[in-house]
Amino acid sequence: MTLWIIAGALVAIHVLLNVVHYQITDLPWLARQIFDVDEEDSFPTWFSAMLLLLTSVSLWVNAKTLSTSDSSLSERWHLLSVGFLLLSIDEIAGMHETLNSLDIMGDMSWTVPGGIIAGATGLYFVPFLLKIPRPLAIRFVLAGAVYLGGALGVEVLTDPYLENDELNTLPYNLWTAVEEAMEMGGVLLFLGGLFPRLRKAAADLQIQLS
Repeated sequence: MTLWIIAGALVAIHVLLNVVHYQITDLPWLARQIFDVDEEDSFPTWFSAMLLLLTSVSLWVNAKTLSTSDSSLSERWHLLSVGFLLLSIDEIAGMHETLNSLDIMGDMSWTVPGGIIAGATGLYFVPFLLKIPRPLAIRFVLAGAVYLGGALGVEVLTDPYLENDELNTLPYNLWTAVEEAMEMGGVLLFLGGLFPRLRKAAADLQIQLS
């Protein structure tokens, strides 16, 4: 619950500062930058990166708690952990955004290859989702849909602002708030499914040690 409150507060501060800046009075850039969800050097970005890193570590720990008979599942849990680690690094480094500046991309947005990769990854994990408990699988699918809806869906909607050089506008900055809120929400939904498994594993370990 605490993580949800922090995420909501960071998005709300971003919205408030931008409404004040564009509708009431100019605010210093630094005041907006440190709470701007679209900036790498900001509290929201650092928080998102830490959420993704926490998810990566949680997935790795979960994989290590599986028995040797679950080796096929363990491999998928480890791959998910690596994937979230890469997402955490990208959140800070903004590697996906550099694709838009590469000549090999032409006029194509990074969301096109991103969508293809996301679709292929989803298909790859279908057998995994069919093996884990159904409620957990549903939660993971919902979390992925929310996250990708923000990371890819909202990103597509904001492409015209980039093309028309309208990034310094209130509508664009409100859309970025929606995007980041969906990304944070997706990760938190995913984490919410992991924590009960980790608590159970910790309880089982405590029983064995005693």
